[in-house]
Amino acid sequence: MTRIEDLRLGVSVISRDGEKLGVLSRFVLNPKTLALTHIVIDVGVLRSERPLWAGGWGLSHDRVVPLATVTSADSDDVRISMSAREFKEHSVDYIEEHFDYLPDRKQGWPDASDIARIVTSIPGEPGPYMLHEVMAHAPDEVDIQHNSPVWRLNPHRKIGEVDRVLYDEASGRVRALVIRRGLIFSKDVVLPIDRVVEVVADVVRVDIDDAALDTLQEFDADD
Repeated sequence: MTRIEDLRLGVSVISRDGEKLGVLSRFVLNPKTLALTHIVIDVGVLRSERPLWAGGWGLSHDRVVPLATVTSADSDDVRISMSAREFKEHSVDYIEEHFDYLPDRKQGWPDASDIARIVTSIPGEPGPYMLHEVMAHAPDEVDIQHNSPVWRLNPHRKIGEVDRVLYDEASGRVRALVIRRGLIFSKDVVLPIDRVVEVVADVVRVDIDDAALDTLQEFDADD
């Protein structure tokens, strides 16, 4: 059964006119209200239209759109209300990147001051540059990306990775995270959002004891 309340990371994102825009790479949410606000789409290097020689190979290709643009979702793809052209014109770079040229403080022959310029220069660029990144989300928002690790606080141990988010469509509030546990014999379980203590640097930290962890409900996409 298709439920817009279930958003799985890593699936294709399709425009209103049937074009593949990229893959769902992150969720943006407000940790105070637990409201899901935006989704982030990795369009990839080919759809980014950035020349490889201008930094297109190693930079971010993530674009962000409001959650309200999502019209349907299942385990295979997410569909949004924007056409491919509208997405190209109105979506925003999730990570805005620019280069600042590093000036040569001592002109002339190479000297010790040039070492820092060489170390910080961008490979493949025509000169020594410093890369600056600015995130598009608000200061009070955090993001959860595909395969974000989930760690227990006590004992400090990794318990899985984020596979999808479950949220209430009416309120936009996140209800739970679906995390994948195990390596060879993995299973997806539902982690209630009230177990999440913080999300920092793409790491989800939770407070849960052994008994509660062992009894987490297994996720069934068909329920």
